[in-house]
Amino acid sequence: MNTAHVNGVDIQYELTGQGEPMLLIHGSNIATGLRPLATALSRSAPSLSLLRYHRRGMGGSTGRGGPFSIEQDAADALGLLDALDLPSAHIAGYSYGATVAVQTALTAPKRTRSLILLEPILKQVPSATRFFSGMHHVMDRYSAGDMAGAVTATFASLGGDNWSELIATAGADAFGAAVRDTEIFYRGERPSLDAWRFDPDLASAVRAPVLSVLGMRSGPFFTEGRDLIHQHFPQCTDADIPGVNHLLNLQAPELIASEVAHFLNEHSLAEKTS
Repeated sequence: MNTAHVNGVDIQYELTGQGEPMLLIHGSNIATGLRPLATALSRSAPSLSLLRYHRRGMGGSTGRGGPFSIEQDAADALGLLDALDLPSAHIAGYSYGATVAVQTALTAPKRTRSLILLEPILKQVPSATRFFSGMHHVMDRYSAGDMAGAVTATFASLGGDNWSELIATAGADAFGAAVRDTEIFYRGERPSLDAWRFDPDLASAVRAPVLSVLGMRSGPFFTEGRDLIHQHFPQCTDADIPGVNHLLNLQAPELIASEVAHFLNEHSLAEKTS
């Protein structure tokens, strides 16, 4: 991977392919978590160039001391585009990274060609308290300093008996990297979720097409999140991924890539005929 100096930290990134750029923003536990989706997109949407990076403090990027906030992560995303002389991009994010993708679009709507959201974490929805209360078994391990236990509990609850094979699709060291990086989420990123607000006034300035990608087994928290996305982005369309939950990025990357390619093609046709 390459390195760019962005907002005082060194960000590791990989840029592959030719064509319109798509920035891929990973979630909380695995900095390489969107690698399988990027590989699938290179086949389903070969006209894209794919920019995958490690957010500050995670993977090979520096900045483990912070500051951490959704706004800071959005500034880093835009700073990376600046460093690579990319005036605009399709913005795609997964989980916490999808929340960052939303903020990136709110911060720079004119630089957002499209917004692709794989189950963002939106604490404003009605079932948020119940959802986070259900993570107490993970938080107990984290509070005890058992990062490996916290990561294992998270992935086992989502991925079932074959969770380790699933996580390995993100790279041979994906589990070890998740153990190293998980404290960043609980120390810095989870508190930022409490402080962040989905600003409706800023959202009204985002005119780019929006795609909501939802696993059909992900539960009410993420279904309600989709409803909130539609509330703020009425131009949003949906892609429903059958048989998967919040690990959809690893469970069904080829199907997600196909839905993304279809969404981008439909938008391209709409532009040509409008």
